[in-house]
Amino acid sequence: MSRPNIDERVQPWHRLISLPATIPGISAHTAEVVLAEIGPDVTRFPTAGHLASWAGVCPGNHESAGKSPTGRI
Repeated sequence: MSRPNIDERVQPWHRLISLPATIPGISAHTAEVVLAEIGPDVTRFPTAGHLASWAGVCPGNHESAGKSPTGRI
């Protein structure tokens, strides 16, 4: 008996994967990974900012006296 491949397993979430895959730089594989990490229900994040913060992709501006301590954004 063969095991289902990834394409078969993500079929129920095809629409959720295809939407972010339309964003430039987001492949179908990346969309699958994002869905796997976040889950199909994003209502637990009140705003897009909360989701971005949880994912660690919020831009930061940690500057003091015109100097930035890190190059991380």
